Amino acid sequence: MSTLPLFSREPLTDAKPTKLRKYQDEAIKKLRTLVRAGKKRILLVAPTGSGKMVLIACIVLTSSVPVLVVVDRKELIDQCVEQLRRMGITNVGVIRADDERTNPNATIQVASIQTISRRTKPDAGIIIIDEAHISASDSYQTLLSNEKYRDSIVLGFTATPIRLDGRPLGNTYEHMEVVATYAQLIKDGFIVAPECWDGGSNAPNLSSVRIIGGDYDEGALGEVMRDKNLVGGLVDHWLKLAHMYPKPDGTIGMVEGPRRRTIIYAVNIAHSKDVCDRFAAAGVRIAHLDGETKEGPREEILAALANGELEAVSNCNILLKGTDIPSAKCAVLARPTQSLVLARQSVGRILRPWHPGCPLGCLAHPSQVPLVLDHAGIIAAHGYPHEDLHWELTAKARRMEKRERLKICKGCFAHVKSARSLCPYCGYMFVPEDDKEKMIEETQQQLVRRSTTPEDMKRAFYDSMVRLAKSRGWKPGAAAAKFKGHYGAWPAYAWSEETKASFACDPEWQAALEKRVAEKEKREAKEEEDEERAAIQEEGRGGGDDDGGIAF
Repeated sequence: MSTLPLFSREPLTDAKPTKLRKYQDEAIKKLRTLVRAGKKRILLVAPTGSGKMVLIACIVLTSSVPVLVVVDRKELIDQCVEQLRRMGITNVGVIRADDERTNPNATIQVASIQTISRRTKPDAGIIIIDEAHISASDSYQTLLSNEKYRDSIVLGFTATPIRLDGRPLGNTYEHMEVVATYAQLIKDGFIVAPECWDGGSNAPNLSSVRIIGGDYDEGALGEVMRDKNLVGGLVDHWLKLAHMYPKPDGTIGMVEGPRRRTIIYAVNIAHSKDVCDRFAAAGVRIAHLDGETKEGPREEILAALANGELEAVSNCNILLKGTDIPSAKCAVLARPTQSLVLARQSVGRILRPWHPGCPLGCLAHPSQVPLVLDHAGIIAAHGYPHEDLHWELTAKARRMEKRERLKICKGCFAHVKSARSLCPYCGYMFVPEDDKEKMIEETQQQLVRRSTTPEDMKRAFYDSMVRLAKSRGWKPGAAAAKFKGHYGAWPAYAWSEETKASFACDPEWQAALEKRVAEKEKREAKEEEDEERAAIQEEGRGGGDDDGGIAF
């Protein structure tokens, strides 16, 4: 099977073909090239929101050989079968204990690793592993070493291409391909960057908790986190912020809105139930989930969270993967962990766009902004949940050199971009004391300009900024930003709308913007190549993990 014509035949269905996003189409083409070059074990990095199941279904749809998809959760089985159904593929067998969808004659099998480990292995020229960061475990390694699959192509999909203990996956895969980056997905609106807040003085003391098997001892960690003051701090913080949103006009402060539907990540069952009881006592509609919760009640609870009947769900080790609830827009992190994989899985659940009545999401709506309340030191330990990393098959993940730097506001404990001199949420000044008087003076000057300048002069200034944006290939919103920087307030909404309409009808302006973006991307690509070349040269001179940035 070394010359398999992967994804090369016509689909055996009359279903309307799915329109792939650009990076998805490129990933499929790259896979074809890699397989033709003889690669058989390929790891694909597909972050939350990149459409991993769509990619898997497209591979299955056009495969010329039997396919086996292996997952470790019932929810992932259901998602895969449903995505195949949407593409017109219904002759699918499910290998899972007591599952009525069993069909041993189907050439496409979707299996749970727990069941297929004990069953007769089906034929498969392609094996697709979802959540591939766990594919180095004994159960997966035994499956992949089966004689029947000696020549099969193995494709692993994961958002975090490392083991739970942080070690790389080079012993299982021979090539790694990044399907999409967080920066790209955020820019294109497929996921939404979260607002992150630190727990502040409510941080736990973990000095007495041992590390066992690469992570905190669960029993001891649970006892620390069950402290009534820590649990009470979770509730108070959530009640304070779950319904607060950045001002849509960009000015300092926050506005009230609907409470975000929330997923709380606890350490163990006892801790999760304590959290649940404390939230319920505060009048919050909340439920608890753990591994002992039966399938029926679990599905009912998740459906209730999705439709708003519940405001929050507290869980331990359940809602980390295979959970697709776009309406959940807040993650409360109450489980400290040494694992980058677990840290990112927690926040990944809330990043998909969503707005009531708008299935594809509406980025302008305040309920769209995800909220992370970090009471577990996750961001301090692992970086921001939507931060792109340098992933490698033979070395630990490294942080990018040109990463977005943030800081914690001393006034409200929000994570704020390092370039900001004022906290956008509470107005706290980050500048040294000696510079505060100067900042206050500048702010007063803006207030004077804003209150005394005639409207026609403001409009003339704004129009000049529009002409400047057009001549330099800036986005239409740049004119409004320049106006705000000068007058301390945004221009009239109607002015901005006129500019957007003008841009939409101006091919010259659009071409200038496209050219500027292309030049920027080309420049950034060259900088990345130079950085990678320098890192390789440094490693060749004997550099270690500490030479390229912070290693996890």
